[in-house]
Amino acid sequence: MSKYIIKYRLGIVLVALGITIVAALGFPKLKVNANVDDYVPDTVKNKIYLKQLDSIFGGSELILVMLQARDVTSPKTLDRVEVLANALRQVDGIDRALSPFDAQEIGVEDDLMTMAPFFETIYEQETDPSQYKKLIQANRMAASFFSEDFDLVSIVLAKNSKTADTVIDTIKEVIADHSGDEEVLIGGLPFIRYSIASNIQKDLVLLIPVALFLMIGMLYFSFREWRGVFLPFVIVVMSIILAFGLMAYMGWEISLFSILMPIMIIAIANDYGIHLIARYQELSLETATPSMKGIAQQIYTDLKNPIVITGITTIGGILGLLTHKMIPAAQLGILTAIGLGFALVLSLWFLPALLSYFKLKKAVVKNNSDRKLPLDVTLDRLGNWVANYPKKIIAISAILTVIGVLGIFFIKVDTNVESYFSKKSEVGKSTAVINEKFGGSQFISLLFSGEVLSPAVLNRMEEYENTLAKDPNVGGISSPVTLIKELSKGFYNQDESGYNAIPDSIDEIYQLMEVFALGENEEAISQFLDYDYEHARMLVGIKSGGNAARKQLQETVSKLTHDDNNFQFMAGAGLTEIELADIVVKGQTQSLIFAMIVIFIILSLVFRSPSAGVLSGLPLVVAIVLLFGIMGLLGIAIDIATALLSSIMIGVGVDYTIHLLWRFKTELAVSGNHKEAMKLALRTSGRGIVINAISVIVGFLPLTLSGFTPLKFFGALIVLSIGTCLLCALFLVPAIILKTRPKFLEN
Repeated sequence: MSKYIIKYRLGIVLVALGITIVAALGFPKLKVNANVDDYVPDTVKNKIYLKQLDSIFGGSELILVMLQARDVTSPKTLDRVEVLANALRQVDGIDRALSPFDAQEIGVEDDLMTMAPFFETIYEQETDPSQYKKLIQANRMAASFFSEDFDLVSIVLAKNSKTADTVIDTIKEVIADHSGDEEVLIGGLPFIRYSIASNIQKDLVLLIPVALFLMIGMLYFSFREWRGVFLPFVIVVMSIILAFGLMAYMGWEISLFSILMPIMIIAIANDYGIHLIARYQELSLETATPSMKGIAQQIYTDLKNPIVITGITTIGGILGLLTHKMIPAAQLGILTAIGLGFALVLSLWFLPALLSYFKLKKAVVKNNSDRKLPLDVTLDRLGNWVANYPKKIIAISAILTVIGVLGIFFIKVDTNVESYFSKKSEVGKSTAVINEKFGGSQFISLLFSGEVLSPAVLNRMEEYENTLAKDPNVGGISSPVTLIKELSKGFYNQDESGYNAIPDSIDEIYQLMEVFALGENEEAISQFLDYDYEHARMLVGIKSGGNAARKQLQETVSKLTHDDNNFQFMAGAGLTEIELADIVVKGQTQSLIFAMIVIFIILSLVFRSPSAGVLSGLPLVVAIVLLFGIMGLLGIAIDIATALLSSIMIGVGVDYTIHLLWRFKTELAVSGNHKEAMKLALRTSGRGIVINAISVIVGFLPLTLSGFTPLKFFGALIVLSIGTCLLCALFLVPAIILKTRPKFLEN
């Protein structure tokens, strides 16, 4: 095969470049999708319920625009609120904009209900702004727009769900056009999605160049010649282009997971080229009369088998992501596997073919003086220590594994989108303010159907409200009950029993609603009731974004409504995240099992013994247990990013064991002495293993610069996991081999 690489080298180069160019042509089709709901299948219950809610109440999502000042009841601030609300109401894609100026003052005059805009009333009745706070607190409709300490006032925008989240840009422009002294914060799920999409683009622009720059530095430090940098670099870039090109042609969208794909390719794919360039440098010095064509053929012949084996095992481990029900995770597995497969083919064929065009140049390598490098000295000591104390190494590994198992019991799962951002970010600040001051940035809807305006149903709703309000994680609660009790103030005086209460007659309730609707208040009604008054919903704000708080709320609602025939279901974007958490845990387990089985089968076939599969899998199990144990002990939750760790760690970490087993088998065949063979294997292949591990770690380090908290943790944890795999390959595997002396290594 090597002779064909030289014979058809021009064709190989042109075909590889052609494939890359065709892939690059698909880039204009790429789109960003930041909607976490799209990460889960459409069969998820909460997604089905949300669609039903949209069909009844219209597909709208809430955006909060908040003005912050020392006293937001000042005339200057209130004037800005009114102007902003009117301007934002004109923005395309905003169905309605509610502000304190939409609140009504309900009263009774001559036994008739009176209704007037609240702020017009207080402007007429009270000229002293210092009294505004008392009047606002007395009106529920107006008070809901203000924080208790009156340092915040809000405008609630209902965005059509079909409108792109980029409407936030227009909202920001409107705010800028109506500037003032108050600080303006934006919150709500559409703003979170908008920020996710923006950060995805920023991360890709920042992290890919940083990772490539670190890769260039690593390659030059290793080889000290630019062709040793250029060839692996070109292969990695071509592989990334192919992966993104396929994403475009398949119609898949860029998600939070997509940030990992180029980083993984950069971190892993250059390993193949590193081995080939290292061998090229050796041959350029060892051969008496070397030629570039001859060297290109020889590096392919010498390294095709180990590179193919390690490449297949890496791809097999990463394909474990296919078992995830999270759609972008499965897509990440497919695209990364294809990208790495392309890099593998390019390394074996394209790199030698392109290398053969270069002029021969003596490679810059370390001389063979008696002075050893620090890494060589360390590996020599390591070999002696492993050869002399294998039992201690196994015992220490067992103790650490037990500690890891104990830590796993403390591990938590959290898929809350609010946790994607740091507390200092724009999203973090606005979310914290909403949760603290306005009763929660996310809402859960409880849907009721039937005679929803009957006193019996409304009284049950009020009981539910009173019970749910006791939950410290529940914020503001609003429903038709809130509206009807406020309207009752227009039919009764304060000293009458019907004042601020649910009427005893359904006809009286209908009358209240009709009078209110005639006052052009349909928008306020449509939040809770459909047009025919056949469906009603209660909106429950969640102050805590954690999964535990939402699960507790689910259980409470389930107990309250278990015998309520009018109650239909509970739904909300936050509940999708709970179901996503279950998918994450299941996907983590399935991908782990899948990857381990694939690795076992491949290595059993390569070494022609099931023992090889078991021996190679054991250090991976230890590394995985330690990783998740540490996460549990440190309180690091499993989220949508860290759920991918096991598949990636297995795919990459198994390579180190393969290289060690391969070299030990060779050295044992020569010397016949297990201890000496292991020392030589650690001294020789150990160097390549360490360099490869450092290369992978350096490749993943840029993730710590991500704008997303889960990816920051992922970057740190992948460094920890690869380091653990490295230590297992250098310590645990040699110790087990020396104590058990597997037969497959002696053949």
